[in-house]
Amino acid sequence: MKGFVKGMALGMVAGAAADMALRTAKGKRTKAGKTMQAVTDVVDNAAASVKHTLGR
Repeated sequence: MKGFVKGMALGMVAGAAADMALRTAKGKRTKAGKTMQAVTDVVDNAAASVKHTLGR
């Protein structure tokens, strides 16, 4: 379980870094920007689910 949580944390950090890199007006209109937003949303939802499952 610790490995899973560590992986989730690393994924969130990577997603946040990619989101910050693409958080320009131009980046939001590109296909890559839209894809990264979708990925970030999925990671956020997964993190919320894990947090809920762990009861925190």
